[in-house]
Amino acid sequence: MITLLYAGILGLFYFKISMDTIKARKKHQISMGYGKDNEIIQYVSAHNNFASYVIFLLLLLYLVESSQMYSPYLLHGLGTTFTLGRFFHYFAFVAGKMNFKRRVLGMQMTLIPLLILSLLCIFASLKSWI
Repeated sequence: MITLLYAGILGLFYFKISMDTIKARKKHQISMGYGKDNEIIQYVSAHNNFASYVIFLLLLLYLVESSQMYSPYLLHGLGTTFTLGRFFHYFAFVAGKMNFKRRVLGMQMTLIPLLILSLLCIFASLKSWI
């Protein structure tokens, strides 16, 4: 299954993001909240953002894959684009100074597959009614 591949890759990346967040909290001795350090805010924000988008995209990818109406190449293209978008977005946050170009690219590479997969779900649903 195609979704399994991207779930695994994104799961490993989420593990890395979680460990980075824990490391930053330990470094600044902040167990709850943000404290006065922007580094914690960046890590927690990136962590939350990742979790919010990934679960929904994986659900959409699974549903589209399960419909068996679309090419596996299309699904891999969308999964790869989304995964790279999440990488760009995360490293824009935590690479020291905020890199807005990388962040914008990451969000575009996140939102476009999300939009396409959402539309594919709707089209597959409508096609099943006809």
